[in-house]
Amino acid sequence: KKAFSEMEDKIKRSKGEFDPVKESRYWLPAASEERCKKIGKKMGLRLVEVIDTQASVLPIICIFEGHPDE
Repeated sequence: KKAFSEMEDKIKRSKGEFDPVKESRYWLPAASEERCKKIGKKMGLRLVEVIDTQASVLPIICIFEGHPDE
């Protein structure tokens, strides 16, 4: 059962492959979802999707709404 906060935050979560060529939104790799949230807060971007690629280094892909230069 998911924690209440996870259901409320509207972040899409998945595991598996990530194709950086097909992804048009702004994204960054990170060590954890918590890091994604900190990066988003620092840059003023809303985290909309988290993909766990299960890679050995920086397995989490953070996908944000908008771009930092907007």
